[in-house]
Amino acid sequence: MIRPAMLIHLTAAFLVFLCTSAFAAEEQVNFQVQPDSIIIDALYNGTTLTVTGNVPADSEVVARFVGTPTDLHMKEKGKVFGLLWMNLESLTFKNVPNICIVCTSKDLKDGTSSPNPALQELELSGLKSSVQVESAANIDPQKDIEELLKLKQDEGLYRQLTQKLTYEAASSGMKTFKATIPVPSRLSPGKYTVEVAAVRNDEIVARASMPVDVALTGFPALLSTLAFGNGAMYGILATVIAVLAGLGIGLVFQSKGAH
Repeated sequence: MIRPAMLIHLTAAFLVFLCTSAFAAEEQVNFQVQPDSIIIDALYNGTTLTVTGNVPADSEVVARFVGTPTDLHMKEKGKVFGLLWMNLESLTFKNVPNICIVCTSKDLKDGTSSPNPALQELELSGLKSSVQVESAANIDPQKDIEELLKLKQDEGLYRQLTQKLTYEAASSGMKTFKATIPVPSRLSPGKYTVEVAAVRNDEIVARASMPVDVALTGFPALLSTLAFGNGAMYGILATVIAVLAGLGIGLVFQSKGAH
């Protein structure tokens, strides 16, 4: 027989469980990505990823398209004797994603002078703390990282956009969002990730991710196979293409000269 006091405790525990479950169910991100894979063929000139989903109604969305972090080997340029620009020391940047495109509906900082570290990591500036530099010379790591970020931005591989994400009216404590992520033409085959975070009061309250595969097909796939599997054939094919291109340009200029 259940005593009244025990019944009260069981009822209270059940209510706490329901509240906790309801809260956990609310604090989540559900989204889809179209297309869920990217095919690079001879006519590929960039594409667009459309990310749609639902987040808690009182939160903001941050959507990112990022590549797998890897090591990047580069040469530092500088003036020798204050006159000539030359390659100087070798640098190795570690934990560098080959692409990072961030989409928000507004500036993440939004007037805050000291953003939360967890929120700041979603921005491009957050890469300053995750990227590391190795060099035998005495260098300024932060300066080199800033130069790397600037270079990636000039190449269109790192971008932070505030006009590519929209919302619909909230319903039942959730709201629908849509992010349009422009993917540049300079994209290598490999594994990529779309990340979506729900942000409230400068805190990440929910987060989810989904893989996006990028693969070569057709003529680009053939060239890649020859380059890594048959160097001699690749060299012959590259020479033939260069000769044909030269002949084509020569014919164009000859035809113009004839007139």
